[in-house]
Amino acid sequence: MSRFERWMAAPAAMVLVGLAGAVNKIINGEHALGTTAAMPWGLLIAGYVFFAAAATGAGLIASLGHFSGKPALMALERRGMFLALSLLIPGFGLIGIELGNPLNMIYILLSPNFTSGIWWMGFLYSIYLALLLIECYYSQVNPTNKNLKMVSALAVLNKIAAVCNLGAIFALAGVRLFWNGYYFPIYILVTAILSGAAALLTASYLTGKRAGLEIEPAIVEALGKIMAGCIVIAAAMTALKLYANLQAAEQPLRETAAALVSGPLAWRFWLGEVGAGMLLPLALLLIANFRAKHTFAAAVLILIGVFAMRADFIAAGQIIPQVVVEGVQHTAYHVYSATWTEWALLAGATGASVLMYAFAEYKFTLDAEAADTFADPECVADLTGRRKLTV
Repeated sequence: MSRFERWMAAPAAMVLVGLAGAVNKIINGEHALGTTAAMPWGLLIAGYVFFAAAATGAGLIASLGHFSGKPALMALERRGMFLALSLLIPGFGLIGIELGNPLNMIYILLSPNFTSGIWWMGFLYSIYLALLLIECYYSQVNPTNKNLKMVSALAVLNKIAAVCNLGAIFALAGVRLFWNGYYFPIYILVTAILSGAAALLTASYLTGKRAGLEIEPAIVEALGKIMAGCIVIAAAMTALKLYANLQAAEQPLRETAAALVSGPLAWRFWLGEVGAGMLLPLALLLIANFRAKHTFAAAVLILIGVFAMRADFIAAGQIIPQVVVEGVQHTAYHVYSATWTEWALLAGATGASVLMYAFAEYKFTLDAEAADTFADPECVADLTGRRKLTV
């Protein structure tokens, strides 16, 4: 067995576990999930938001390289596009299984409701998938095609619209006060860029290690600064959101914030979202001054932390019971526990994403070339973003 095959054994096993979960979900339906009538959205929705937002973030960073002309970002252009594709398709798989029948995704698109945020999400992300496929195709067969710049410009607008619309689906839920408002479309955009940068750094570092190469320090620093900036913004937004909710006149808002800070969601909030997603990676990035190994460790922590953010975000909006009739006694918090099927499906999506990206690295040219449309001739030597690994 080759070294590459050994590397791929773990994600392949994860895909098999995911297939077992998918079969169980198809056979047993909603009974295979831990969701209830009180908490109808669970780990699969959190997983979908994680993958879709990270795909958008990776695509936006790839677009920055496309238009900025900075070698450190230009070197990530192709890699970012293929990574986005590798994240988006498994995300679609998760939401398709959650819907009960993946064909329902097609039905929703073919029966439009222009007042539905969910329909617009499906439409915008379908357009994103199509534009990604076009970008990936031209990056391999004709990177100097004059139409590629127009496609990329449309893709940037589409990415921003898609991820903001994803946040708006929750923000427009008037009866769920924690989700309602202008906060989440902006927050998801910021954390999408954060997770996209972390995924790009992780993928570039690991594939370089496998090939005996290391990432150029300029690329590590560029992605590290993007991650650090997004962490600061996300931390400030989270602090302001919680402070405002704890002081709110509406009791459900105060109870939801309390559930995150000191209630049943507190362990995941403090350890996952704040610790792994913000404090530890920010410390690693700043103290180590964006050195490769430390930045890689920070990126891995960010991916764990951002997933905790998605899970907290989904659970917090549903955990407080809705008071339909005043005076009727109800439980303090709704209870949700993910089943093995949900964890298996999440593992399968992760494994599929790794396999798809590894195949792209193996089969296609993901390093930028001198012939690329927006390459600065003075910076051509830096475009691969790779150098021999020094021991």
